[in-house]
Amino acid sequence: MGQWLDFTFGDQSCRLYFDGSMHVNALNTLFISDLHLGKSGQLRKEGIPTPVAVHKKGMQRLKEAIKRHPYSNVVFLGDLFDGYQNRETIDLKSLIEKEYHRTFTLVRGNHDHDVPDWSDLNITDVLEIGNFICIHEPPGTNFKNNRPFRWATAKTVFPELSREKVLLCGHLHPGATLKGKGKFRVKIKAFFFNDWIAILPAFGALTGHHPLGEAGHYFGIFENQIKSLGNWSE
Repeated sequence: MGQWLDFTFGDQSCRLYFDGSMHVNALNTLFISDLHLGKSGQLRKEGIPTPVAVHKKGMQRLKEAIKRHPYSNVVFLGDLFDGYQNRETIDLKSLIEKEYHRTFTLVRGNHDHDVPDWSDLNITDVLEIGNFICIHEPPGTNFKNNRPFRWATAKTVFPELSREKVLLCGHLHPGATLKGKGKFRVKIKAFFFNDWIAILPAFGALTGHHPLGEAGHYFGIFENQIKSLGNWSE
């Protein structure tokens, strides 16, 4: 157990970090999902007390994740923003402007409905990079039926899918429930991988996490550490 682990997915060596980010050296790219920037400001606007420190700490974590790889580009796998633009989102613009030597790309998510017109932030719905097809919401997601994704739907949308051409997503805020003695339970954020899809945990605070109930390899995050939880069956 440490602050990072290496895992091969889609024939790419991926480094998974305790903060929920993933770096692929061969692609010179850092992937981050579900930051939900501006959420604490939006909650305060709605009359829900939320400490400003939540945003400041989140921005500091983002800066540290980005500076960990000084020359890498950054891909946000959707839900970079949450609600309408506010004072908190301006901090991201300042960060991007200071890191002008990088390329920043947002794969639009369902919460990115008020995306700013920044010349230094590329916006797309689908991004293909290396062996990855980057989208926000996994194909076949149906929360009413408690279904996180579906292979048949994914194969229809992306017929090129294989072990070498895989999906990289966010949206689901994956987690895992660890059981101890007696009634002890602890829920933690987690990375999820199977043969054809990877789902990154939510990077932002105030986002929650949810067990997927799907067979695959899980990597759990707790106390600034990441640990392989092995292959779980459904």
